[in-house]
Amino acid sequence: MSNFFQTKLEYLRGVGLQRAQLLGKELGLFTYGDLIQRYPFRYLDRTQFYNIVDLHDDLPYVQVKGILRGREVIGEGPKKRMVAKVGDASGELELVWFKGVNYLEKVIKNHQEYIVFGKPTMFNGRPQMAHPELEEVSEQKPGQSFLQPVYNTSEKLKNYHRVDSKTIMRMVGDLLKIALPQVTETLSPALIEQYALLGKAAALQQIHFPQTPELLEKARFRLKFEELFYIQPKLLRQKDQRKVELAGQIFNEVPTLVHFYKEIMPFDLTGAQKRVIHEIYKD
Repeated sequence: MSNFFQTKLEYLRGVGLQRAQLLGKELGLFTYGDLIQRYPFRYLDRTQFYNIVDLHDDLPYVQVKGILRGREVIGEGPKKRMVAKVGDASGELELVWFKGVNYLEKVIKNHQEYIVFGKPTMFNGRPQMAHPELEEVSEQKPGQSFLQPVYNTSEKLKNYHRVDSKTIMRMVGDLLKIALPQVTETLSPALIEQYALLGKAAALQQIHFPQTPELLEKARFRLKFEELFYIQPKLLRQKDQRKVELAGQIFNEVPTLVHFYKEIMPFDLTGAQKRVIHEIYKD
């Protein structure tokens, strides 16, 4: 990769010096290259919609589509929370937020159709989501559904500095917009054609924001192939170096086994011992 990827993270939009220092200390991310090569460890399926009636505790993060109604703020002070309901043709889902209530009052609209994304739980026999993500259906762009990447972070970053997986996802998205034109191909056209590999830039795009499960697997294969391909010359070089630096003792004259048995050994060997000595002699 070019010198572009040695650029410090503090120069990425929305990062700044303080956050960059935290990312370096907590996650070992210092440059554009560090961030673009910090791959997700799993993905959330944003390609499937569930009916509200089918929600239960055992499901992972899911998304539903419905009309929001009944938005209200309950409680005061630390107990203040926003509660709303989203309904589709199959049932009703309760939503609750304990943080950011003042902001949510300004942006959440009654009688608006939303895509709701979060972890469903059951409360008093009814489905509920705490702190779900909301997106107006009218704002959804064509082809926007994807497998959402999940990145490792630290408890300190999440709890005290609000740098969670989604924050890192946004940072990676911003970086890819300016970084992909700087990516240079590292494998020959012959290899890419022979093994039907994705290009390096396409693989980086798809490993972070895969459009389909098939493209995600192709991106993984490409990046694994490249890593193993460049390990091979290193291993061969180390092997040659060991032959030169750690050459074993060479015996120009080796006595015959018969001489060894009769003249050197003071006792008869068992059959198994003779076989082992014979194998050593052959080597």
